[in-house]
Amino acid sequence: MSDEITEHPDRPQRGQVLFAALFLICATLLLAAIEDQTKWLKGKDFFAQPRFWPAIGVGGMVLFTALHFWHLPRKPRLLPRWMREADWLQWAESLSWAVLAIGLALWLGPIGAAPMVFLVAIVRVTWLYQHWTDRREAKIWASVFEWAGWFLTYVLLVPLIGYLPVTIAFSLILTWRVGYRSRLMMWSAAVFAVTVVLVFKSFLQVKIPGAAIYEYLPGALRSFFILNF
Repeated sequence: MSDEITEHPDRPQRGQVLFAALFLICATLLLAAIEDQTKWLKGKDFFAQPRFWPAIGVGGMVLFTALHFWHLPRKPRLLPRWMREADWLQWAESLSWAVLAIGLALWLGPIGAAPMVFLVAIVRVTWLYQHWTDRREAKIWASVFEWAGWFLTYVLLVPLIGYLPVTIAFSLILTWRVGYRSRLMMWSAAVFAVTVVLVFKSFLQVKIPGAAIYEYLPGALRSFFILNF
């Protein structure tokens, strides 16, 4: 979470409302699943029940996170003028949340729907009080998925195209992606990629699957590439 303070002195640090809301949603989902994930055994003492301490822990997460979320300093989000003046739109938006909560209660029953209705209330409050800085912070958090995607793509392509070509390609692409775009940096990335492959595959003999594309090479060359690249 960023340490930067927004321009509103009575607001929390940017992203804090979003973080508290996400944590509260996760804790509520855990609490909703506790009946299926834990057992209540007949004849056992109350404090010795398998469900007791998980319920205390998860219930505390929900309670204290909810208190923290509720006491965060916040201002209502400034909606566009046409939305503020359109009473019917505000009524419709509020009514949609109420219909969703009632539908969950009818579908799951009052007790089973209580955590879901609570989730609806969390989303509703977050929607009302989110700030543009929260959305900017969310984009920063979401950027981690890009790098995870690069890694997963690399892992998937190595058995298909080969350790050497994929490593060179990804070194060049990621060097370009992070902003090092000079000819020197691109050549350095290519040399680094070749060095990594030679050290791990050729010298240390790390067991990395041979690429499917190597099967189309002539016999001797195919064995050489499978063993070394």
